[in-house]
Amino acid sequence: MSKRSFEEFSTVASNSRYHSVLDHAESLLQAAKALKQDLERLGNCAGSPSHEKILLTLKQHNAQILPAAQALSQDETGSVSPALCTTHKIQKVDEHRGPSSGHSQSGLSIPHPVLLTKWMPQDVPDNANMLPPLPSILDPILEKAARTHSGIAKGIGEMDYERLEWIGDAYLYLVSSALIYQTFPALPAGRCSQLRERLIKNEALSEFTLRYNLDKRARMPTEYQPGGRQSQTGAGTSASSKERKKVLGDLLEAHMAAAILGDTDGLSRVTAWLKPAWGTILKREVNDEYKKSIVRGSSNPAGDRGHLGSSSPVQPPPKVILSQAIGTAGVNLSYRDVGDHKKDKNTGLPWFTVAAYYNGFGETDLILGYGGGLSKKEAGNNAALKALENKKLIKRLQRLRDTVGGTLPNAENPPTNKTR
Repeated sequence: MSKRSFEEFSTVASNSRYHSVLDHAESLLQAAKALKQDLERLGNCAGSPSHEKILLTLKQHNAQILPAAQALSQDETGSVSPALCTTHKIQKVDEHRGPSSGHSQSGLSIPHPVLLTKWMPQDVPDNANMLPPLPSILDPILEKAARTHSGIAKGIGEMDYERLEWIGDAYLYLVSSALIYQTFPALPAGRCSQLRERLIKNEALSEFTLRYNLDKRARMPTEYQPGGRQSQTGAGTSASSKERKKVLGDLLEAHMAAAILGDTDGLSRVTAWLKPAWGTILKREVNDEYKKSIVRGSSNPAGDRGHLGSSSPVQPPPKVILSQAIGTAGVNLSYRDVGDHKKDKNTGLPWFTVAAYYNGFGETDLILGYGGGLSKKEAGNNAALKALENKKLIKRLQRLRDTVGGTLPNAENPPTNKTR
């Protein structure tokens, strides 16, 4: 494929804009004709149609007329200048309008909520080698730009991946935030940010770049390539490990953006890839959350794939559920730190390990389960969750309670539930 300069690409964008104006004019003409025909048909059938019927007819046709008229209006003002567009695909997305809002909706489209359902265990591959193919880039110009470093493009006047990487970063930020928000409804905002950082950090993105060999197809300065650049003295100069990871992460972000902007279904394809790919990073958290949803008594947890913004009743934490299951007068449930202090391998933050203990009815310091987390509260709830998963033990303690004659806790006489 021959190289295209910025000037040549601007010419392509200008031609595309000319045909776009023709398309908008044709759309407006066809919509106006359809409205006229319906109004004439209404007059022939009803003689003098009522005001309500005329308004109803107008409302039905405005969905086609208004977008076409607004598009022509923007063509006239030239608010999307070909000289400022780096790709005709961005121009086409910018020209999208709402069907009947009467206001322009310029800017890039965001993922449809149906694409952003919560993670379920079946969404996560057993290992990273089972990931689907990387979403392809259908636009050849964007494909070439997505793998061209600015250090190469500056010398030959070509497009590079910097702008694509910038918008790709925004898309990854949005999609990761939405998936985490959907999957972990009870997680504090700070912990959500920690999970998101694990998904979008350069270390994670660069791993995908290497796994799919994007670096081998990229056009980068030699200092970013293995072995670095050889100088006249024979000594190699290369980028640092941190700099190289940054460039490799940028390549993936640019690829995602080019795939999104390259066709109308690009966003769906990219989101469908990101979900299982990122799921391999958060596999433990996704599985734990799924178990919690079962313990909390979620209605149809295996099939609940609610959309962004959907609401569900707030479920009590596992500690409370465990207390309701086996607690009663004379029973003490406590949670204590166990083991050595460790750090989470993903965040470097302190990692707490807590055990749930049962005392009562002849049992002394019976360990119900262990749990870990980035806080003692989270670790305690995970310990309670492990206890609830032990159905055999829970049933034995419930029979013991019933045999001794204990009564279920109530609001006036709650069970003892201490964390030491």
